[in-house]
Amino acid sequence: MQPESLDKIDTLAKIGASLVGVQIEAARIGPREIAGDPYLLGYCFGMFETMAQMAGLDQYSEGSEMMGAAFGKVVDQADAGPALFRVALDMKVDADFNEGSDEGGKEVIAWFADASAMPTGIARRAASRQ
Repeated sequence: MQPESLDKIDTLAKIGASLVGVQIEAARIGPREIAGDPYLLGYCFGMFETMAQMAGLDQYSEGSEMMGAAFGKVVDQADAGPALFRVALDMKVDADFNEGSDEGGKEVIAWFADASAMPTGIARRAASRQ
């Protein structure tokens, strides 16, 4: 991979993880709750996948690398990111995962169109469970 491609992947992973991190803090949940909840895992997956698509990353190489890096940043364990990404891929048959994935993707598209439309799906989900 070219250095500029690696920079793009790292930058997108940081942005995606930051969008999730802000919500985790607002919802007062931990990264483990993201990994253990199909909806929340799907939400992150949908956000990251949409970001990769919008950036024109190849889904089988750069996109997969970016998503693994973003998951690693979310759980603050870079080595765990690719494994969590694979878990997410296996969850694509779960209805809650798919609902979260759809929501995460839509929120990134809305945020891209209007920077004031910050993604809030994680915080809303956590608030609805309290």
